[in-house]
Amino acid sequence: MYIVERLKVVEERHEATVVLRPEGGGTAETVRLTVPDCEALGLAEGAVLSEESRDAVLASAEKLACVQKALSLLSYGDYSSRRLTEKLRRHFPPEVCVRTVELLKARGYVDDDRLAARYAQSYARIRCYGPMRIRQELFGKGFSADVVARAVEPYAEEDHGERIAELLERKFPSADFSDPVVRRKASEFLRRSGYGWEEISSYFREAF
Repeated sequence: MYIVERLKVVEERHEATVVLRPEGGGTAETVRLTVPDCEALGLAEGAVLSEESRDAVLASAEKLACVQKALSLLSYGDYSSRRLTEKLRRHFPPEVCVRTVELLKARGYVDDDRLAARYAQSYARIRCYGPMRIRQELFGKGFSADVVARAVEPYAEEDHGERIAELLERKFPSADFSDPVVRRKASEFLRRSGYGWEEISSYFREAF
């Protein structure tokens, strides 16, 4: 059995600090819970808890700690749900991490579609990547196949001529593309940048 030795509510944070001590003496445990969880568990100073009730308190404390860790990570930058889950699993059990990420998704803190679309736009407009490279980069960031497909779709059917021309100007500013060797190197570079052989060949036929 355990006794709630101390319970201090911090109203502005909607949290409570709870000190549990084994009945009859022993080392106390200090944990933090949300106020709603405290109320749901019926906690009050002097209350006596069973082993099962104490485990429920610790589970609630772990849930809060996981949410706070996730919010701390998100304060430094956005994460896909998969990457955030992976980060959290270094500190918390898998099931707690999954529930935390689902909670944050429901509240709008994590939005895979929004984030993937932003990355895709950056890859297309700034780095001038083609659809295949954009897809590859998004998969590398941990987005699901469905999310990647939706993010890449706006760029898949575009005319890529302008972006190809810009890439070539950056990489081969004064190249003679009538030279087969130079053209082959440029074609391989464009392929790595995410463009298909057909559109690469078509570009060179039309531009030169």
